[in-house]
Amino acid sequence: MRSGLFQRSLRLLGRDVNPRESDGNLKPPSDEERRFDVLALDYEMAREDERTFANIQVAVASITVILLGAIAAIVSDACAFRSLKDKENCKEIPDIFLAGAPAIPLATLAFVQLLGMVAALRSYYIRAVENELRKYAPSPLTDLAAVGPIGPASYHGLITEVTTLRRGRAGYRVLATMIMLVALGVFGGLTVWLAVHLGGAYRNAMLIGYGAAFLVLIADVGGATFGARFTFFQVAHSYRERRNRPLLNGGVPTGRSLTSYLLLPRPEDWIKWFFVPGGYFVAAWSTKGTVNWGTLTLAVVITEYLVYSARYQWNDIRGWMDDEKHPHSAARLRLPSVENEGPRANRQRRTIVTVSSIIALLRLLAAVFLGVAIGRSSATLGLMALVFIIGILYESLRTAEAFEKAPGMMKASTAGLIWAVVGTGYGIRYLAGAYAAGAALSNSITITGAVFTYFFGVMFVLLTWVLEASSYCRLGTPAQHADGRLQQPACWYAADQLFRKPHLRLLLTRLPWVEVRPDPYKRNLPRNCGTVPVLKEHSRLLTPWNLAYWAACLVGEWLAVDLMRNSGGTDEVAWLAVIGLVGAVAVSHIRHPVRLMVTGICIIALLWVAAAWDNSRFGLPSVAMSVIPWGLATATYMVFRNQSYDALKNFPKDLRQLVGKLGQSVVKAIVGTDTWQKIR
Repeated sequence: MRSGLFQRSLRLLGRDVNPRESDGNLKPPSDEERRFDVLALDYEMAREDERTFANIQVAVASITVILLGAIAAIVSDACAFRSLKDKENCKEIPDIFLAGAPAIPLATLAFVQLLGMVAALRSYYIRAVENELRKYAPSPLTDLAAVGPIGPASYHGLITEVTTLRRGRAGYRVLATMIMLVALGVFGGLTVWLAVHLGGAYRNAMLIGYGAAFLVLIADVGGATFGARFTFFQVAHSYRERRNRPLLNGGVPTGRSLTSYLLLPRPEDWIKWFFVPGGYFVAAWSTKGTVNWGTLTLAVVITEYLVYSARYQWNDIRGWMDDEKHPHSAARLRLPSVENEGPRANRQRRTIVTVSSIIALLRLLAAVFLGVAIGRSSATLGLMALVFIIGILYESLRTAEAFEKAPGMMKASTAGLIWAVVGTGYGIRYLAGAYAAGAALSNSITITGAVFTYFFGVMFVLLTWVLEASSYCRLGTPAQHADGRLQQPACWYAADQLFRKPHLRLLLTRLPWVEVRPDPYKRNLPRNCGTVPVLKEHSRLLTPWNLAYWAACLVGEWLAVDLMRNSGGTDEVAWLAVIGLVGAVAVSHIRHPVRLMVTGICIIALLWVAAAWDNSRFGLPSVAMSVIPWGLATATYMVFRNQSYDALKNFPKDLRQLVGKLGQSVVKAIVGTDTWQKIR
């Protein structure tokens, strides 16, 4: 036997379950019959949803009461809330668990509110469906004739005369309001009581975090009860505007997913995550302190994952249009690109920008909450202010419109300011790590290390940018590029995007064998210069990246003296500085095959001077510190000088392939060649 729902489904498909034959043909239902079937089916499904909601609401409310009781029992047994005379049978519960206990009933209350919002919208919709159904059965119900002309499909309308908080029965409204006030009051009172008794950073974090969540919950409760009518108007208006739009037509994001981006905005900048630990370990080494891994982890999370990730999201929003046109936009893993143009694509872009902005703000709020929780609120706010003040300066300098309106000399000076600003983030990361380790910001090793990482950052970014600039170009005359060597000068046709970024283009013009010209054809031809290791050839000596490299090596030797835990004499420090500077100049000027030999000679010279200084006093670990800053800067410099932009972007993929091949070689050696051929 067919159910009523199945029968209506067949009628909606144009096949009556009891078809009337006329000349041997099936008679399809009329439009009015179809409309009635749709309304009846919609009404039945909405009523079923309402019954399910009522059961869930009762269950969740019961769970909330149980959870509040469980929290009260745990609190009553906690030693933190008992007097000294009554601590014999108490339980030692960590403060962090006590501070997080109200989050569980808060989540259940929030879930009930989400269901309540859906129920409020469903109420208006069911009443509208009932009004339509009554047109098909206008006669009132006989048993209710004495009361009034109440027709069929009036159940929900009658119920709302009692349950609506705006115009329901006074008793119901009083009781419903009392239930909400009791639930919110008990939760809020318990949370405030816990916060006051825990005190310190936990009190501040609880009052801020739970207070904000409490206000959001109250506002949403008001929108689903007293303001339900206005909420329904907003939702219905939004639905009316969107109902005729195709779901997947136009504005489809491509490349990286938005979820992946929001979880980790710039995975290609993984190298920057080492600077906070570097500053921490350097400060700990200089003070002979121990490493607190919890403090270090929080410093990295706050600095990199929260504050700087929010800063990157802002930068990516401002440069989104340029990133979409970048020759390696997919490899850069920035905001998802949106295909097509027009209103629908713009709406998709608006959604992406809105969601990214919200997540960035939430990251900053999370950083503040963590800073308050660990008692470093001032340091966290100072870090955020410093990062975004420098970010505002950088973004204002990098604005494309400012470059386009400025004359040539002004473009060069503005680009120079950008080159000087880009290294500050590395110095800030070092300072954050040193501060987390307990080092004073006025300490010699803190200042010297910050200056070293600043120049290291300038060098690192400028080397990356000159390689990136090459990816915008293609060879004007392919015959000029042969056997991996560049003849002088080679004409490179650059895309228009490069001329909108003088801070990149002016770096490329520092190469003597490159002559950058606008693309005469204005076509999106393959940019094959990204495969050229443009820094491998002998270049001009006084380039911005070379100057930053020399400064990093020079300051690095002063940092090395601090790492050796010795003030030393002026002569010894001067010798190390001179050797480091001369070695850096030689490495940057000599061609590739001889660079490794020159690097080895400089390392030996630095170790020899440090060992002759007072080897018996410092020992081998301290002597080795004399070459670490110089070696780090030189190794990074040489890596960039020997690769192209394509190789730089494909480094993670190439590294995974290399590790995979090494793993296969190990397995092959263990199981044997014959077995390997069968299991590969």
